[in-house]
Amino acid sequence: MTQTCQNCKKEFVFEIEDLQFYERIKVPPPTWCPECRLIRKMLWRNERVLYKRKCDKTGREIFSMYSSNTPFIIWDHSEWIDDSWNQYQNGLDYDFNKPFFEQFYNLLKNTPLPNRSILNLFNSDYCNHGADLNNCYLVFGSTRLENCLYSSNCTRCKECIDCDFLLDSELCYECLFNQHCYNAKYSVYCENCVDISFCKECIGCNNCFGCVGLRNKSYYIFNQPYDKNTFYDKLKELEMKLGSLEGIDFILKQIKILWMSYPVRYSRNRYNKECIGEYITNSKNVKQSYYVNGGEDLKYCYFLYAKPARDSYDHFRYGENSELIYDCGACGHGVSQLKFCYQCYSDCRNIQYSYYCRSSKNLFGCISLHNAEYCILNKQYTKEEYEELVPKIIKHMNDMPYIDKKGRVYKYGEFFPPELSPFCYNETIAQEYFPKTKEEAIKEGYSWKEPEEKNIIPDIKTQDLPDHIKDVDDSIIGKIIQCAHTKINQDNTLEPTCNEMCTRGFKIIKQELDFYKRMNLPIPRLCPNCRHFQRLKQRNPLKLWKRTCQCQGNYGKNPNNPNTYQNQTIHFHGNSPCPNEFQTSYSPDRPEIVYCEECYNQEVV
Repeated sequence: MTQTCQNCKKEFVFEIEDLQFYERIKVPPPTWCPECRLIRKMLWRNERVLYKRKCDKTGREIFSMYSSNTPFIIWDHSEWIDDSWNQYQNGLDYDFNKPFFEQFYNLLKNTPLPNRSILNLFNSDYCNHGADLNNCYLVFGSTRLENCLYSSNCTRCKECIDCDFLLDSELCYECLFNQHCYNAKYSVYCENCVDISFCKECIGCNNCFGCVGLRNKSYYIFNQPYDKNTFYDKLKELEMKLGSLEGIDFILKQIKILWMSYPVRYSRNRYNKECIGEYITNSKNVKQSYYVNGGEDLKYCYFLYAKPARDSYDHFRYGENSELIYDCGACGHGVSQLKFCYQCYSDCRNIQYSYYCRSSKNLFGCISLHNAEYCILNKQYTKEEYEELVPKIIKHMNDMPYIDKKGRVYKYGEFFPPELSPFCYNETIAQEYFPKTKEEAIKEGYSWKEPEEKNIIPDIKTQDLPDHIKDVDDSIIGKIIQCAHTKINQDNTLEPTCNEMCTRGFKIIKQELDFYKRMNLPIPRLCPNCRHFQRLKQRNPLKLWKRTCQCQGNYGKNPNNPNTYQNQTIHFHGNSPCPNEFQTSYSPDRPEIVYCEECYNQEVV
């Protein structure tokens, strides 16, 4: 069955299994395609943009993901999570003369919200969407980190800087999608590796430099083996360049050529059964999903890294012992039977259309409730009253739907409209994964936040930074450094030239400088946000394409670049091209040599 997306007007398909799931949880089929549904949820999540403002309860200055000019009541998290305040004081009687979402938005404007989404932070004031962080700075979307800086989506890591999507790793710099790694620099998609630099797709390796696709190897440089003594002699020569930005750039250019000359596996899924997507591990029957760990019976699910997550559709972020979740964002930790919710966690059950609720059950259209039950729009009901009223509200949502300024219709079964989100498009992670210009966002009906006036005058211009770390002393600490993605105006203020949430200038803190000197790394030239966006360019998109294996035979070459790679072993298809087809996050116009699992394993494993 096909459906035209109400938002982008493209067709998408319902499989029989999809319709069976919708029927089982008693929701209508969605009217938005999977990608538009994902963006719609992302628009309710601001991870990286923090503002200084006052707590509306205490008057203290706080850091907040909500700017001071938003129409919402923002409390410091410690005040919000305190159960002593009356959570029902602004509860509303349901009005059958107004659309549900209009009433929900009125409640949203009059109910206290936490300034940041945090739990158990120690000396980590400049972090958001994090839990169990110790001595961390500008860390986002991460849990159980210690002494980490400028990183996001990491779990159980120590002393890592400028990293994304790390798991159980320590002493890493500029790494992406690594797990169980120690002392890794400029490395991506590596696992169980120690003392590696500029490596990609390496597993079980140690003492490797500039390598790709190795398994259980030691003392390799640019995929060539060396004896131990020769390796360290050559490594010493290479490391003389690492403290210099010029040297780093030279090595990166070399290594990217090498990386592109080896085949890549069509997906980075591992230890799975019947899974389709990207970065899926230890899972069963997970389809059209991205970055899932320990999932079972999932579809259109993204970033469920806290296992397990089960029996859910369109679940975005978190997970951790969750089941029967539909079209929700950032929900997890013992939750079940949630529909159209955001940030509902800690043993929530049977909740619909609710925002920032915890340890509660049987809620509809509620905000900031803790340990509550049988509430609608934050008003308390008896069990009998609740069960009688909810079906009437669902019918009313269908009879009197909310219609946004673009004419999109929101009946029961749609997630919150984007125009009701507390955040603008370019404040949210939608800008990270589906970047748009201001003109594109406004044309598509999304809001856009103009940069706040910041008269940032740099103490140090980009071109004046020392090239080598050995020439940097402690006097740089606390100085404003120009981000290389800015231009200097006539009044010496900085103006961004990119679309990457640029902060214009940035500072080096002592903990950071000590790390650079210890690891022999140059001072960065970009602000933390721009560095984050550069790393994201290395990850594959949240889309899948149908493709055929590019292996051409025993001595086959990549037809797009015939001088790059030749097979080293005989494959099952002999000298003929491989017939295997698959779904992959490598688009057909990408330059990589994309192999099916069988051909890749023949060459690498």
